[in-house]
Amino acid sequence: MNKILICSTKTASANLSYSVEMLSVPASYLNDYSDQKYFLDLCNEGCINYGRKWSCPPHAPDYRNASTNWERIFVLYARIDLAQFDYIKNDYLKIKAANSILKSRADKFLRQMAVKYGKCISTGSCRLCKPCKCKTDIPCAHPDLMAYSFEAMGIDVSKIVDVYFQKPLLWYKSHCLPLYTSVVCGLLTNNPQLTVDDLYTEYEKIVMK
Repeated sequence: MNKILICSTKTASANLSYSVEMLSVPASYLNDYSDQKYFLDLCNEGCINYGRKWSCPPHAPDYRNASTNWERIFVLYARIDLAQFDYIKNDYLKIKAANSILKSRADKFLRQMAVKYGKCISTGSCRLCKPCKCKTDIPCAHPDLMAYSFEAMGIDVSKIVDVYFQKPLLWYKSHCLPLYTSVVCGLLTNNPQLTVDDLYTEYEKIVMK
């Protein structure tokens, strides 16, 4: 069973808690959950960022190619219960606020870990530049810092969460607020000494200080 780190954070309206779980597997293990064409088609049909961000399809690489030179991947799963957001009346805004909390903290942590240990896989499309230079057909301004998400690289995140964390991803549907929302991201590394416990310690230092 994975270790679960319980984290606390404070907003202007409430004190909130969320959980973080991490694990390490050989990078090639996630190849079994890769289907780039399927997710490329989904993005093309339903995402406004398709073709408008350098970090998104069709510009994002296939995970199987992007991970070739990396030995291991640490996968981070963060989850927050939405009942804590009862001070927000609109359900969609509850989801938006919760995701912002999880994504901002996970991305802050992983970007610092990437500088030390490898390459991060982000919680969503790259947000370094607003707007992305792709919209005006200009090369990426920060190619060394830009990060792709699992989904953009064709990885089925739902299956990863089911297999490695035994918790289903829940989705917001109109007039139906899920019990929780979650984000999944990762760190590719070739550092054989780096452990999951090391990353939990780093998370506490970087995010919970």
